[in-house]
Amino acid sequence: MCTLTVKTDYRVNKMTIDGNEDRRREIEAAAFGLLAEKGYRSTSMLQIAKRAAASNQTLYAWYGNKQKLFQSLIEENAKLVKTLLRETVEGQGDALQALKALGPLLLAFTTGEKAIIMNRAAIADAGETGILGAAIDTAARQEMIAMITKVMSRLVTDGRFRADTDPSVATEAYISLLFGEIPLQQALGRLGPLDQPTIAARSDRALKQMIQLFAGAGTDVEGG
Repeated sequence: MCTLTVKTDYRVNKMTIDGNEDRRREIEAAAFGLLAEKGYRSTSMLQIAKRAAASNQTLYAWYGNKQKLFQSLIEENAKLVKTLLRETVEGQGDALQALKALGPLLLAFTTGEKAIIMNRAAIADAGETGILGAAIDTAARQEMIAMITKVMSRLVTDGRFRADTDPSVATEAYISLLFGEIPLQQALGRLGPLDQPTIAARSDRALKQMIQLFAGAGTDVEGG
């Protein structure tokens, strides 16, 4: 049985980490472009290398395989979004206003074109390695849940939500109200990215429903 061995040049790998971030971004942009055009199964490392004007050997040296390349893309995108969400939440003194600001950003990130494409890739990879699904769960979903739960805890502490409210239960309710079946419908190809008016309307409705469910004394349905 013949085994294909890919030689890894760790000097090249170190160069990438230390000083070639722009090139890495170009490669990942090329990879995402092909993923959007051809889908996960029809996108190969060789095609990505050609699109990015890089050698196939370099891609394997830097990433190892196709799954790891897309994993890197998922993690990098999640890092940028988490920074934006964190700054938005921390920039709001009132916890209810923080939740109000968080909703549209969460929807835009989770239901946008990039998220749809990566979710479909994760579904396609589920029967092969499961690496992409794990990356989405770890880099995006778990971090987002932790951020929402922190806001819910502030709402309870500040008296905006009832004292007997379990922040984790409130988080689960909020996610359900905000997203519903949208990610599933998008993954199945039945729904495209949400437009801004839809994002704003869903966010506002989810906030009002959360207040109706958990509001403490002095908190009205308009978020005051």
